[in-house]
Amino acid sequence: MKKISSSILSNKLSSIKAYRCFSTNIVSYSENVYTKGVLLVGRPGAGKGSFCSRVSEILQVPHIAAGDIIREEVKNKTELGKQMNDYMSKGQLVPDELVIDLLVNRILSITGSSKKGFLLDGFPRTLIQAQKLDQISDKIKLDLVVNLHQDEDIIIKKISSRRVCSNCGMNYNLAHIKSADGKLDMPPLLPKVEGVCDQCGAVDSLVQRPDDKEEVVRKRLVEYDALTLPLLKYYEDKGILKTFIVNDGTKRLLPSFVKLLQQD
Repeated sequence: MKKISSSILSNKLSSIKAYRCFSTNIVSYSENVYTKGVLLVGRPGAGKGSFCSRVSEILQVPHIAAGDIIREEVKNKTELGKQMNDYMSKGQLVPDELVIDLLVNRILSITGSSKKGFLLDGFPRTLIQAQKLDQISDKIKLDLVVNLHQDEDIIIKKISSRRVCSNCGMNYNLAHIKSADGKLDMPPLLPKVEGVCDQCGAVDSLVQRPDDKEEVVRKRLVEYDALTLPLLKYYEDKGILKTFIVNDGTKRLLPSFVKLLQQD
């Protein structure tokens, strides 16, 4: 029988203890009702969706993604959905008041009269929208705004290297992304067989979406910063803004991110 060195055994035991500790923390999170209304903001590609989906499960609170809800309402042809579609079909922006009504209805339908919190993603995006949302703080109140910050060069490389299967929508990434400080190390996400989608088997179907081209990404980031900096200043002045540096993978950052959300 092959003997295991004491150092290797010690490392294995430490890993097991760490895993158990993290698992126990997740259980303890779900046992207590999380009551904060949280808004997540961040540059395109910073990981808002990934963090929201994982934290929503851990804290047992709803993830309210404005864009997803709007598309759902339009698809289901609800009254609000029909009104929104009228604007969208004409190439016009959906009025803020309609979006706010939609968010209020969705959040209250999930939380009801309980004190359960929520994670809001995708609205408000501008200072004016934030001010309008504050006018109904008796219905939706934000207790915390978290700015997910990731360096611009990493975001550009990550998005511009993304490829999507035109047949089934499976996502891949061609780049091996590393941060200058060495903390972020994201290997490429490639199909097992070059040119063949793992999920549906389509050949030569991996394409770059127009929105993922580098020049488009750079333009989107400039527009994002112009719109969002006043928004961040607004919430900073209100004393509810915190910044979280995304310098590693979502899975490894998750414990510290949850800890940030739970701080008073």
